[in-house]
Amino acid sequence: MMTTLTLANSVFLMSMAKPILFVLSLGGWAWVVAFLDKDAGLYYLKRELFNLLHVVAAVVGFGLMLLVPVFWVGLPMGILVVAGSVAGYVVYRNGQVPEAEKWNASLESFHDKREQKQAAARQAKATLAVTGPDGQACAIPVPGEEDATPYMQLDQLLGFALPRNANQIDLSVDSASAKCRVHVDGVRYPQEAPEPAEAVKLVDYIKALAGMDTEDRRKKQDANIEVRLENEGTHKVRVVAAGSTKGMQLQMSINPGQHSNIPFKHLGFLPAQAEPVEALLKEPGQAVIVAAPPHHGGPTTLYSFMHEHDPYTSSLATLEDEKLFDLEGVSHNLIDPGQSGAKINEKLGTLLRADPSALMISRVADADTAKALAASAPEIRLYIPIPQDSTFTALQLWLKTTGDPKLAAEGLGAVIAQRLVRRLCHTCRVSYTPDPSALKKLNLPATKVGDLFRASGKIMIKENEVQCPDCQGMGYRGRVGVFEVMMIDKAARKYIAANQLDTLRLHLRKHKMLYLQESALAKVVDGTTDIKEVTRVMSSK
Repeated sequence: MMTTLTLANSVFLMSMAKPILFVLSLGGWAWVVAFLDKDAGLYYLKRELFNLLHVVAAVVGFGLMLLVPVFWVGLPMGILVVAGSVAGYVVYRNGQVPEAEKWNASLESFHDKREQKQAAARQAKATLAVTGPDGQACAIPVPGEEDATPYMQLDQLLGFALPRNANQIDLSVDSASAKCRVHVDGVRYPQEAPEPAEAVKLVDYIKALAGMDTEDRRKKQDANIEVRLENEGTHKVRVVAAGSTKGMQLQMSINPGQHSNIPFKHLGFLPAQAEPVEALLKEPGQAVIVAAPPHHGGPTTLYSFMHEHDPYTSSLATLEDEKLFDLEGVSHNLIDPGQSGAKINEKLGTLLRADPSALMISRVADADTAKALAASAPEIRLYIPIPQDSTFTALQLWLKTTGDPKLAAEGLGAVIAQRLVRRLCHTCRVSYTPDPSALKKLNLPATKVGDLFRASGKIMIKENEVQCPDCQGMGYRGRVGVFEVMMIDKAARKYIAANQLDTLRLHLRKHKMLYLQESALAKVVDGTTDIKEVTRVMSSK
């Protein structure tokens, strides 16, 4: 025995390849056994027994490599012994684990696992990752694949939209052209759009990510996905696609609930306006009309008012075309698409008979709706939207729709008109001394107005002007409401019932009611926004 071992050792010393092969075999065995040990622990298999079996097989196998005089005979014999214990574990394991977890030595299985690893690596390194409606991560296309180009186009679009806190991306395609717009703080920023054929591929790619039927290009489809962009975090996106004979449209709403869920104190009411409105919200009954043009925050204000009620002591309900987000303790009732005014009023009647503490509706369907609301307003707090430009035009429409000024006035608590203006970026806004003549045109007393601010979008770093990192060069970041508040006291109610709106106007001005433009200019004076933004918003249709 001693002679044989000595002979084997002398053979090893005379060869460079043999010791290397031996060490490689030993290292490979150690790596495999360590992997099998972890796997056995993961599935609660006979870990200790198989570890003992692997050690015994190793002693025998590597002993054969050393003891057999002919190394090239002992090497395969030893490998077979060691491999036998590994094979025994694999056979036992595959009999214990679920079908999907079984190991398969086929080339197809090996190829699938390699593809999975490569896909996982691409997912980890990708600047844009998308999670579909099913919660599964969408595949990252490989450069050269058909989806690679639309993937990069989507990455570029979101790369512009997300850092600027955009709320919406619109894509439209027809046979002649394609358009792409990103909505940031109520302003549409056109983006470079691909050629129509490529734009169709982009729309189809986004629809596929959202699990939609890409073959049906006319039916309205919607779904929710999540996107994760490098350095911008994860965002919820609602995708809505539709089409007609003229072309295709796709809308991506970014964090829709986040842009609508704003507490009352952050809506933008001036202190003199907030105090009477807050007092009214605490009282029972009375209708509050909110007048706002489309895209100027009317639904957000209605939701904010509803949120001021205690859901544990009040019965709260809505009747709306679309639920922006869940309000705690509120019964959300949706209007079916295309539902007639008669059906809407039938559903409204059911809700009113339940005698809720507060009810919010998303639109007045017809005159019957207005009359039902006006009749219930003295007892039930109602929040009613009217898409008008001012409190007076909204009040006039309300009186006309109800057809009875006395009935309309009886339960009316307030009419509130609003607009949204962009906030100046406080990082890069620039102060200046305004021209007294310009202040006079705006009806601002020059003696009471100090320096104002304007948008810049630039900052100075070491005497170099660079793009502001906070607003991405926009000069503005976020929006805030400006309001016109018509509080209905006893005298105002009398003038409304008599349809004496000119007298009402004098009464309200006597009680220091501020018009929309005056409220907006107050936010110019306090540095929230600038004259250019107020002019843009107030002059827009």
